[in-house]
Amino acid sequence: MLTQEEKWYLDLNGFLVVRNAVPAEDIEQMKGQMLEWYQWDATQFKPPMRIACQPNKPWWVYNMHYGHEAFQRLMLNSEILRVVTALTWNHPRVFDVVANICYSSADGLELHGGHKGWFRSPHHQYQVANGEIFASFFNLSVSLIDVPAGNGFACIPGSHKSNFECPDHVNMDDDPPTVRNVPVKAGDLIIFLPNTRHAGRRWKHDAYPRMTVFLRWVYAKQFHHSNSANWFPFEEHKDRVPLALHQLEGRDNGQRHALDEMIDPFKIDLPE
Repeated sequence: MLTQEEKWYLDLNGFLVVRNAVPAEDIEQMKGQMLEWYQWDATQFKPPMRIACQPNKPWWVYNMHYGHEAFQRLMLNSEILRVVTALTWNHPRVFDVVANICYSSADGLELHGGHKGWFRSPHHQYQVANGEIFASFFNLSVSLIDVPAGNGFACIPGSHKSNFECPDHVNMDDDPPTVRNVPVKAGDLIIFLPNTRHAGRRWKHDAYPRMTVFLRWVYAKQFHHSNSANWFPFEEHKDRVPLALHQLEGRDNGQRHALDEMIDPFKIDLPE
């Protein structure tokens, strides 16, 4: 159940910030584990966990919730479930789970995404009707550290509704009102639509890295064409996560009873 102010803000801007959503104890556990994993080599990660690392790029670890309970609690966090249940009209599915460590040596991520006119993909659908928002695909990032102004997430507000391509000269370091940078504190969430043109500004602090968890969500009843081995759910590893979390990773076939109990307080009333 999103508040009226949250609906207004997300519809207006294409992103939404939910403050202080994750307990400090879990934040500290995730930070400590991330820094420990950063010292490992690829062979030490037990599938379905895997890493991606390239020179001058952030370091990524995928499916980290299969390696530590704090990340499992994060994905079943009540504030996250509240938002994703509302946006998917009671049928959330998490389909991509990754965290990164970003030092000042890494390049920023330039502006990308945004609608360019033409027909909108049904798998990236965004609609508003009867006082509710429906999004069949959206992103959610969780900051594990304080991100000061001038760093991290930036976007072009309202670009999720644009029908024209962004001019080439607009870049992620431009000032408002064209580009907005969003400072956050540890434990804050940023929810943003993929059609919102967005970027990751270069991390400018040498004392400590930026650490972020990214969760991508889809409407759980929709078809997905991917046959990749990296696509959830991982049946052979399901005993390593709570049942509700395993069900959150899969399509909604009407048998997600453990998950339904968790999201029941957040379900929105839909028209018949």
